[in-house]
Amino acid sequence: MNSLYLWINILTIAFPLILSFDKKVKFYQYWPQLFPAIAITAILFLIWDQWFTSMAVWGFNKLYILGYYCFDIPFEEILFFFTVPYACVFVYECLKAYLRKSETFDEFYRWLTLLFFGVSITLLYWFNDRLYTALTCLILTAILGTHLVVIKRRYMSWFYFAYIVSLIPMLIVNGILTYLPVVDYNPEEIIGLRLGSIPVEDFIYNMTMLVICIGLYEWFKRLAHRRQLHRQTQSS
Repeated sequence: MNSLYLWINILTIAFPLILSFDKKVKFYQYWPQLFPAIAITAILFLIWDQWFTSMAVWGFNKLYILGYYCFDIPFEEILFFFTVPYACVFVYECLKAYLRKSETFDEFYRWLTLLFFGVSITLLYWFNDRLYTALTCLILTAILGTHLVVIKRRYMSWFYFAYIVSLIPMLIVNGILTYLPVVDYNPEEIIGLRLGSIPVEDFIYNMTMLVICIGLYEWFKRLAHRRQLHRQTQSS
């Protein structure tokens, strides 16, 4: 079973990768903007992962990994930060392609941002002595606060919708990882509140990872669009 975590990664990305060539979504056309966004996000979270692993906030069960490491991080954990964002951004683009939006839907993100901002800052206040809880809530609070005050991007409505839909595969993937467990958490660094076997902090962590990745992805898309407009202006 030492290849289990690898197979989880493969199955996570298999269907989104195959369906990237769907005629309506055409997800492959966004790869030039997607891959840099995933790479930057992965680097940030691998640094975080390495720090927490070295601090024994969490660890990895050798029964379910191949045994290849970069510093303290298993090869499969590195893959996780590429396969999961790819799959989730794919869900994000599918929702945008197949569902109609309304003005109410566009404004809905403000209320959800306020809700998650409130939850995050409340957990940060009450559990600032738990490293995993405190850091995830601190980062998410900062990001959502920035979105409320400065950025105000309406793609956040689609982000929340995609995040909610992505909770279904997340419950399966993270459920397996935490039930066996493939990833084991230091009980002194988490609240101890779990959904099934998944610590509540994991949901905050995944939201933080995805909002960073999709934010970067949309930024790269805007840059590409501006370059295209500039080329069209020069050629006309």
